[in-house]
Amino acid sequence: MAFTLNENLKRWAEQYETAEFIQSDPVQIPHRYDSRVNIEISAFVTAWIAWGARKQIIKKADYIDREIFKGEPYHYIVGNNVAPGAAPEWEQYKGSKESFYRTFTYGDFADLCARLYDVYTSADSMEAAIKKAHENNGETALATLQSLFGSVNGIPDFETQSACKRLCLFLRWMCRNGSPVDFGLWDVCDPRNLIIPLDTHVHKQAIRLGLTKRRTPDLCTAIEITDRFAEIFPNDPAKGDFALFGYGINKGTAAGINEIAEATKGLAEAMEKGGKAQKKANEAIAAVPVPVADLSIADVLKMPLFFANLQTQLTNLWNDRETARRKAAKVNERLRAHVIDRMHNAGDWEPGKFTVLFASVLDKVATGYSSSERAFIRTVGMGAFNETMKKLLADEKARNNSDGDDKQ
Repeated sequence: MAFTLNENLKRWAEQYETAEFIQSDPVQIPHRYDSRVNIEISAFVTAWIAWGARKQIIKKADYIDREIFKGEPYHYIVGNNVAPGAAPEWEQYKGSKESFYRTFTYGDFADLCARLYDVYTSADSMEAAIKKAHENNGETALATLQSLFGSVNGIPDFETQSACKRLCLFLRWMCRNGSPVDFGLWDVCDPRNLIIPLDTHVHKQAIRLGLTKRRTPDLCTAIEITDRFAEIFPNDPAKGDFALFGYGINKGTAAGINEIAEATKGLAEAMEKGGKAQKKANEAIAAVPVPVADLSIADVLKMPLFFANLQTQLTNLWNDRETARRKAAKVNERLRAHVIDRMHNAGDWEPGKFTVLFASVLDKVATGYSSSERAFIRTVGMGAFNETMKKLLADEKARNNSDGDDKQ
C-alpha cells in the first residue's frame, strides 16, 4: 500500500514514540529519577552533551550520572553531599582545560554547574525560575534558558543564529505531556509552541522530505520545519521529531531500499510485457492528485514515471557509449574504462536495479563502487528524478488551474 508523506510521518511517529524508545535514547538517563529537581538537572546536563553519536552521548551521560553525580544530581549541584561549609564538588573543575566531552572541558562543566547552582539556590525548581523570569520580562522559556545559561559553552546566546537544538530537546522532554518518552512535568511552555530539535542530520532529512528549502540549519529553519509539522500534528508539532526518527529507520536503511526494490521489480516485469501495464500505472498515478509536497524521495523512486525517465536516461547513455566505442574501433583505439561498462556487465544498468543502487547511494549505504562512481550514479539518478518532478509539478499545476471542464 502506498502512503503519502503526511501519512508516513504520522505512522512513524506512532510507531516509534513508545516506552521502548527510551532504552536506546539519551532520555533514559533522566528517566532514572522520580523527583522533579533530579529529572530537571539530569535532563539538562544530558541535553547539553547531546551532540554526536547517540551511543557516545549515552555513554558520557551515564558516566556523569554514576561517577560524578553518583545518583544525586540535585545534591551534587547545591553541595548537600559535602561537609558543612565545604564548596560543592564541581568547583574543583573551575578553569580546567582537561577534555570533558568532545570540545567541552571540565571547566565548561563547572560553568554549567555554577549556573545550575544559581538556579536551585534561588528557586525551588528550574521551571519556577523560568516562570519568575517570564513574569518580569515576558520572555519565552527558550529565551529564558538562554539568559540563564548563555555564558556556558554550548548554550547559544541571543546574538547567534543557532537552532538551539539542545535547549529545544530539553524543552521537548520537559513540556510534552501524554508521551511515553517525554516527561511533561512543565507547563511553562505549551506543547504547541515547542520547536523541533534541529541538527545537521535532521536538517538533511527535512530537506530530502521537502519539509524545508532553507539550506542553513538555524533557528528560522527549525521553526519552518516545526510549522510544517504543525499541519500534521496541530497540537503537538514536536511529535514530528519521532516521525523523522522513523524516517531515518525506514528510509535510510535496507527496509526502505527493499521497498523500492520490490516496486521496481514489478515495474520491470510490466516493461517486459510490452509496457501496457506501465502505461496503465502511469495513468492511474496521474489520476490521483497527491500533493507533490507530500511525496518522499522513496515515493518518487517507486513511480512508473521515474522508471520510464530513468530507462530513457540509461538507454541514451548506453547508446552514446556504444557510438563512442564504434568510433574508437575505426581508428584502432580503445575506450578508457568507465563505470557504465561495469554496471552493464553486472546487470546494474537495468532501470530496476539501478533505482535500488541509486537509493543506496542517496542513503550512503552503497557498496562495491568508488566515490567517483557513486557520484556518477547519483548524477544519472538525479537527472531522472528531476525530470519526474518537473512532470509531476506540471501536472499538479494543470490540475490546480483546471476549471473542471473536461471536454477539452
